[in-house]
Amino acid sequence: MPCSACAAALPEDARFCPACGTRRPEPAALDRRKVVTALFCDLVGSTELSGALEAESLRAVMMRYFERTRERITAHGGTVEKFIGDAVMAVFGVPVVREDDALRAATAALELLAALEELNEELETAYGCRLAARIGLNTGEVVASADRGGGENLVSGEVVNVAARLQQHAGPGQVLVGPTTYELLGPAARVEFAGRLSLKGKTEPVAAYRLFALTGPTRTHRGAFVGRVAELARLTDAWLTVQEGRGRVVAVRGDAGIGKTRLLKHWLDGLPGVALGATRCDPYRDEASLMPLARALRPLLPEPPALLRTGLLADGTPSPSPDATYAAVTAALTHLARTRPVLLLIDDLHWAAPALPDGLARLAAALREERVLFVCSGRPPYTNLPGALELTLPPLSTEDSHLLAAGFAEVQAHDATLLQRAVGRAEGNPLHLEHLLAVLGRGTDPDRLPAGITAVLAARLDTLARPERTTLEAASVVGRQFGLRQVRTLVTEASFAELDGLVEPAPPGRHRFASGLLHEVTYQGISKLRRAEWHELLAATSASAHHLEQAYRHRHDLGLRDEHSEALRAAAARALAEAGRAAAARADLSWAEDLYRRALSCSTVDDSWWTSVALGLGETCLALGEADEGRRLLQAVLASADPLAVAHAELQLSSLDSAAGRDAADVARATLPVFTAHGDRLGLARAHVRLAQEEQLHGRHSAALALLDTALEHADEASETALALGAVGMSLWHGPVPADEATRRCHELLAKHRHETAVVTLTYPLANLYALRGRFAEAREQLAVADEAVRRLGHAEAAAIAPLFTAGVEALAGNFGVAETLLRAAVATGMLPSATRELARVLLCQGKPAGLGPAGDLPPGEAADHLGLLGWATGDVEVARHAVAEAARTDSPVTLGTAYLDLARTLRVAGRPAGEAAERAAEWFRRKGHVVGRAWAEEYR
Repeated sequence: MPCSACAAALPEDARFCPACGTRRPEPAALDRRKVVTALFCDLVGSTELSGALEAESLRAVMMRYFERTRERITAHGGTVEKFIGDAVMAVFGVPVVREDDALRAATAALELLAALEELNEELETAYGCRLAARIGLNTGEVVASADRGGGENLVSGEVVNVAARLQQHAGPGQVLVGPTTYELLGPAARVEFAGRLSLKGKTEPVAAYRLFALTGPTRTHRGAFVGRVAELARLTDAWLTVQEGRGRVVAVRGDAGIGKTRLLKHWLDGLPGVALGATRCDPYRDEASLMPLARALRPLLPEPPALLRTGLLADGTPSPSPDATYAAVTAALTHLARTRPVLLLIDDLHWAAPALPDGLARLAAALREERVLFVCSGRPPYTNLPGALELTLPPLSTEDSHLLAAGFAEVQAHDATLLQRAVGRAEGNPLHLEHLLAVLGRGTDPDRLPAGITAVLAARLDTLARPERTTLEAASVVGRQFGLRQVRTLVTEASFAELDGLVEPAPPGRHRFASGLLHEVTYQGISKLRRAEWHELLAATSASAHHLEQAYRHRHDLGLRDEHSEALRAAAARALAEAGRAAAARADLSWAEDLYRRALSCSTVDDSWWTSVALGLGETCLALGEADEGRRLLQAVLASADPLAVAHAELQLSSLDSAAGRDAADVARATLPVFTAHGDRLGLARAHVRLAQEEQLHGRHSAALALLDTALEHADEASETALALGAVGMSLWHGPVPADEATRRCHELLAKHRHETAVVTLTYPLANLYALRGRFAEAREQLAVADEAVRRLGHAEAAAIAPLFTAGVEALAGNFGVAETLLRAAVATGMLPSATRELARVLLCQGKPAGLGPAGDLPPGEAADHLGLLGWATGDVEVARHAVAEAARTDSPVTLGTAYLDLARTLRVAGRPAGEAAERAAEWFRRKGHVVGRAWAEEYR
C-alpha cells in the first residue's frame, strides 16, 4: 500500500514509511490470541441414514438437527463457526471471552445430546429414524480477529484440531474433553478418565476425560479463611447500625478472585438467625433484569403480596410497573424488619443488568429508616450505589498468603522456594494462589500460567473498548512498569484514564500493571506478529537487548526466516552479549549467565560473534562454580580462528588445570604478546595477575605487588578489577607491608573501587589483617560484610573459600574448636590443600594429633608451612629447621614468623631450649604488626 503522506510504496512488514517516516495506519481489525473452548459435534452413522431416507426427507432431518444444535450453542454464548457435512464446529470465547467459557461449552454439549434425544422421538415417528452424536471439547489458545463486528469469526490453532480428534474417539452419545477443559471445569463436572489418547498430528498422547454431567457449584473456597480483620469489623459495624434501626448499603469491591465471596460467607457464618436473602447475578444475562432480586426475596417472603407473586417473584420483571413493584417490596421488607433485622445480599453485581442497581438504590433510599442491610459485591468496572459504605478489598499480605497456602494438601510435597514463587506470583489474590498451587499439585511447570487465571483475566480484558485494550496491550510489551511516552511510541492516542483498576501509578511519572498475572495475560493476548513489530519499535528507540530478542523470537516462532528476521537475530545476539559483558563487569554473575545463554541461543557456530559469546559464558560459568560447562565452552573456543579469543580461553583454562603441561604463569607469558598486539587491556590485566600469583606462590610478595600495580592499571580500563584486587589483598596480608599500612591500603582500594566484587575480594584479607592485629570485633564485622556480598553475588568460588578466611580469624582469636569445624567441612568438600594444613595447625593448637604426610614438591611458602607443622607434630627439629630455610626464600614476615614459631614449638616438644627461635619469631611478627603471633611467640621465650 502507498504511504498516506508521500505516496511512496510501503513494504509489507514496515511500520514506518522508509521515505518520510510516517507511521503506517492501524489495520481495521487486529488478530489476537485467545484462550477459547472449541466444540466439535458429529453425527454417527450419517452415511447409512442418507441411504435410508429420500433426499428431501434427509434434508429436513438435517436441518432440524442443525437448528437444535445452533440453538443450544448460541444459548450458552457460543459461536457456530461452520457446518462441515454433518459435523458442527463451535467456539466459546469468540468474539467475546468469558471466564466460564469451558463451563458454557460443557453445558451446551450435554444439552445438545439431551435435545437430540427429544428430537429423536419426533424423527422416529415421522421418518422412522434416530440420530446419534459424539462431541469433543478442547480448550487452548487460538488466533482470532479482534473485530467484534458481525462477520465470520474464523479461528485457527491446534486447539480446534484436537477437539475434532477427541470427537472422533468419543462413542455415540459421549462427550470427551481435553485436559485444560477438565482443569477449568473442576468440581462442577462429573467425569471419568478415558485414557491418554494418541491423536493424529500430536507427538505426545493427550489426556481425555468422559463428561457425564455438571453436578455442583462452579466455585469452591479451599483453605482456611485468613486475614481481613479490618473488613470483617466494618461489616459487623454496619450490621450493628442496622440493628439499631438505620438502613445501610455496603458495597464490597475488588478484583476477580480477591476474596469478596469468601469474606461474605465467613462473615455470614457468624450471624445466626438473621433474616437472609442471598443470591448472585447470572453471568449469562439471559434472565429478566430483576431476577437476582426476586431470588433473594423469595425465602424472605413465603407469603408475598399478590402484586409481587404474579410480577417480580414470578418472572423477575417490575410488573405491572416499577413504581408499584418497588413500593410493594418496600412495604414487605418494612413489615419483616419490624420483627427482626433483614440482610439482602447480592453477589457479582458487575454481571447485573442496569435496572438492578437502580432498583436496589431506590429500595435502599426508601428503607433507610428500617432495619434492612443491603450488601452487594462486585468487581471492576464498578457499579455506582449512592450512599453506600465502600469496602474495597486489598490483596492479602504475604504472611496471610502463606497461611492460606499452608491449608492446601498439595503444597506439602514441594520445597519452600516453589511455594515462595507461587505466593509472590499470586500477589495476594486467593483465587490466583489456589490455581498456582493446583499447578504444583499436578506436578506441571510451576511457571505455567494456569488456565483458570487466564480465563478470569482475559474476560476482564474483553470488556474494554478497543482503544483502551490496545493501549493496555502496548503497555504490556513495554513491561510490567511503563511510561506514557514509551506506550505512545506504539499507540499514538494512548491514555490510561479509562484503565482504573488495571493499571496504577508508579512514581515518578510512570504506571504499572495492577498485577504481574494481568500483565502476562494481556501480553499473551497479542498476536505474535504484532508483538514482534512493537518490540522492534521499542528497540529502535531504546536500544534494548530484550526488545530485539523478543522481536526476533516471535518472528522465528511464526516461521519467518527472511533477511529481516536474520538481521534481528544478529542484532539481538550482539546486544545480549554486550549486556552480558556489562553485567559481568558489575559482578552480577547470575544475570550475566542468563544474558550470555540467551545470546548463545540466538547464535550459531558460523556467526562471527559466536566465539566471544561462548567465551563470555564459559568464563561466567567458571565464576559460578559450573566448571564442567565452563571448560566445555572454553575448549570449544580453542578451535576458533580468533587468536585473541583463543588466548583468553587458554588463560582461563590454565586456572582450572594444566594446559598441555603449562601452568597459568607459562600461559600468561605466552599470551601477553597477543594481548599487547591487540591492545586488549582485559587480557593484559589477567595475564599480569597470573604472573603475580606465580610470585605469590613462591612467597615473593613485593614482586607480586609490583606486577599487580600494572594489572590494576589495565583492569581499571577494562572495568574488571576483582581478580587483581583479590591478589593485592592476599599480598598485603602476607607480604612485608606492615599490617596497619596494609589495612589502610585495603580501605583506600575499597573506597576507589565501589562494587560488590571489590568488597568480596578485598574484605576477606582485610578481616584477617584486623585479626592478626588483635582487633577481632572489627575482623568479624568485615567477614559479615564480605559474606553478605557473596550471598548477593551468588559467586560460587568465593562462597567455597569464605570458610577458610573465617577459620583464620577464629584461630587467631583462639577459638580453635570453631576453626576446626569450619576447616573439617572445607576438607570434606575437597577444598584447597591449604585447608588440610590449616586444620592440622588448629588440631595441634588443641593438643590433638594431626596426621600429615611428606611435604612433597611444594613452593617455598607452602613447604615452610607443611614442614613446620610436621616438625611440631613429630618433634623432629631438623624438619622444623628445614621449614625455616624454606621460609627464608620468601619475603613474607607472616611465613617467617610462623616458621620460627613452629621451630620453637618443635624444640619444646623435643625438650630443648626454644627461646632463640621464639625471639626470632617475635621479631618477624613485630615487623608485620602481627600482635597475636608476637604474643604466641612470647610464650616460648
